[in-house]
Amino acid sequence: MVIWQDVPVRIIHKIWHKHKAKGIVHRDFTKDYGDLPYAVFNEITLKWEYVVNIRGIAYATRNRLKFRKNKKRG
Repeated sequence: MVIWQDVPVRIIHKIWHKHKAKGIVHRDFTKDYGDLPYAVFNEITLKWEYVVNIRGIAYATRNRLKFRKNKKRG
């Protein structure tokens, strides 16, 4: 199990969400904040371990649209 922490890095990505409280859940583009892994539960030792993030805030932008792999069209 991984616990994620939101950071103030604005991204636009395609996720499941709803626009309003009464809206239907659908997959669409939305503005959101990036997140970083904070802690992970080790099932072998049964303890929580902090995640060492060597990339810093740059890791939070991993879901940006410009980093997605596209199929080459030809």
